[in-house]
Amino acid sequence: MKGGILIFLKGILMGICDLVPGISGGTIAFITGIYERLINAVKAVSPQLFYNLVFGGILRRRKNLDKLKVNLKELDLMFLLTLIAGILSAIIIGSRVVKFLLDSHFIYTMAFFIGLILASSKIIFNKIQNHDFKTIVFGVFGFMFGILLAFIIPVTIIPNFSYVVLGGFLAINAMLLPGISGAFILLIMGLYEFMLEVLKDLPGHLNYFFGFALGVILGAFTISRIVSFLFKKYRCKTLYFLFGLVIGALGIPIKRIFINGPFTTLNIIGIFCFLVLGIGIVSIVERK
Repeated sequence: MKGGILIFLKGILMGICDLVPGISGGTIAFITGIYERLINAVKAVSPQLFYNLVFGGILRRRKNLDKLKVNLKELDLMFLLTLIAGILSAIIIGSRVVKFLLDSHFIYTMAFFIGLILASSKIIFNKIQNHDFKTIVFGVFGFMFGILLAFIIPVTIIPNFSYVVLGGFLAINAMLLPGISGAFILLIMGLYEFMLEVLKDLPGHLNYFFGFALGVILGAFTISRIVSFLFKKYRCKTLYFLFGLVIGALGIPIKRIFINGPFTTLNIIGIFCFLVLGIGIVSIVERK
């Protein structure tokens, strides 16, 4: 019981971090010692599991039943459900607060996000052990790609169903990577505020909610295998690319701050204070 409550609380912390474009839920899982367990549990969710569930559970074929028992053991179902419950609780409750802050104090909230992202990029850099030229090149590629995103993605986007599915797919990919936030990916894609509106009014946006969930499921199938491979074979190169991407893509929230001005003395002081606050919070989380 105590272990379940602790996992639920870790899920809440992951959900809070994935709600705002800063430190990622994957980083929190890494820090709190459940990252590998999470990746292995997600990897166990596969088409083979559903096949064994249908043909083993419904048709009662002994061979499939035996495979199903093995799959369910690998799945770590109670851990996964408890963690997801914590993540969803934090996202659903916190989305209203973040939506209010974006509507009422947009430039200060964006400045706070930039502070979170800058500090979380330092966490990524600290995890890189190899800094040779070939590895640094991947960081340069990531930076150039991030800068490119700031220019090619418009400030306002009218989302459609397929674009929301893609957003869910990429957001869960980011969430399961230690270093880059799923919310930051949505911010890059111009979907962040739209998805906050979806969470705020679920009955009126069920089609987009299920589209996003579909993307999340497809992404979870994919990324759990890819991240396991990349971190085993190309850990430092992958982290350098993510580091460069995060720094380069900061151009997107910075561009939105400049567009939404005005830049009075009071606003500039406020932007600086919230930037420092964001950096300070991530630094405290990292130390604790």
